[in-house]
Amino acid sequence: MYRQNRTAKRLAIIALILTLSAIFAAHAAAETTVSVNAPDSIPGSTFDVEIEIDDVEYLDSGKFELFFDPRIVRVTEVEAGSMDDTEIPIDKWTYVHDLDTKCVIEVLFDLPGSSGVSGSGHLATISFEVTGEDGNCSFLNISEESLTEWVLNNGELCDGEGEEIPAKWENDMVCIGDPLSFDDPPDSDNSTQDASKARVTVFVKNRDDDSLNIELYIDGNYKKNKKVSKDKKEEYSSYPLDEGVHTFMIRWYDSDTDEWYEKAEDHSVSGTTAVTLMTDEHTEDDDKLSARVYVKNLDNDDLDVYLYIDEVYKKYKKISSNGSIGDYGEYEFEEDEDALHSFKIEWSDPRTDVTYEKIVRSYITTEEAVTLYVDKHTEEDIILLPDETPTPVSTRSTPTETTSRAASDSQPSIKNTPSSTTFHTDPTLSENSAEDNGLGQGSTWYTLIGLIAVMFALIQIRRS
Repeated sequence: MYRQNRTAKRLAIIALILTLSAIFAAHAAAETTVSVNAPDSIPGSTFDVEIEIDDVEYLDSGKFELFFDPRIVRVTEVEAGSMDDTEIPIDKWTYVHDLDTKCVIEVLFDLPGSSGVSGSGHLATISFEVTGEDGNCSFLNISEESLTEWVLNNGELCDGEGEEIPAKWENDMVCIGDPLSFDDPPDSDNSTQDASKARVTVFVKNRDDDSLNIELYIDGNYKKNKKVSKDKKEEYSSYPLDEGVHTFMIRWYDSDTDEWYEKAEDHSVSGTTAVTLMTDEHTEDDDKLSARVYVKNLDNDDLDVYLYIDEVYKKYKKISSNGSIGDYGEYEFEEDEDALHSFKIEWSDPRTDVTYEKIVRSYITTEEAVTLYVDKHTEEDIILLPDETPTPVSTRSTPTETTSRAASDSQPSIKNTPSSTTFHTDPTLSENSAEDNGLGQGSTWYTLIGLIAVMFALIQIRRS
């Protein structure tokens, strides 16, 4: 009996653990989702779009941005949403970005005095007016994948404690007019197609290093926006056109450079034609002003060469002799193509015991390479002047197309060759000096003899 009771308890515990695990797994799998729910087509001049939310817990406040093409549609009003019979009031909404081709509105909502609502519903109802023509389509983006001059951040959801609620944000698209007027899929057999028209299938290849959202225009009319992965080719659609030359344009935003780009091409269309359009690769360094600096050593000795850019020390490298090249790396500059930059190298030559410098000045207008040369110096470069000023003087580097001077001209710390003191002998001067010295010695002897004679005379006088 004891064993049976213990077995029953174990089974009950296992069942409880499995039940709780299933509940937790189901709860973990329910991810909060915010999505744009737009009608499939718009036959009239106005329409509404709901911003739906699913599987949220304790929602108290939040905000989101919606991105659209004002040439096709335009927002006129934002109204409160609801969830489980609870209204979600709109605190405010406003246009935060308003251009001819791209618009962004920001919507803020709040449930004052509430501990939060849970479940599914919609955050807001957005009213639009139609500004485009039948067949035009506009993206309605609410996530960070939007095409914009800046990164469109995902919205924010907060619970009653002010903690952020993680969510997945999903975009949508809306098209204007009767669905029968829309472009047919490329694999469809449209029996209503006008036999007098040609048909063109458009492909877009993305040569950039990032996935891009790429808009297609034909003869200035917007056709489609599609995300194309890097290094991939996508088929956009098949379009009926009159035979003749048409302009095909693609337009895209690159987050690397924070710029919009467009590329237009004219193609002759007749019968069944395929057109492939390709993006250009742009990186964040496209507009960079930089210089990669190299130094070539033409001297016979290995030298320590110091690099200065705009009078600021940058780097030191030991460069081997006889034409070896040192790579000092790349240096970026402010975006001012009119600025003149100076590149200076400085080195000390062991053969002449003199420090030299060489300066090159250059305008940097793109990514460029700058090469500076170390000149060859030998002991013969030291020139001795005549004996009266025997201090050695170094020759100066004056290579073509560069400004060069010995560093000792301006650097107080440069080591100079010590001056030597030399006694000069002039034959004429020596003879005159000898004569003067002989005359002086004779006068001294005469004075001494006279003094002795006076002393002798005085002694004799005293004796007498």
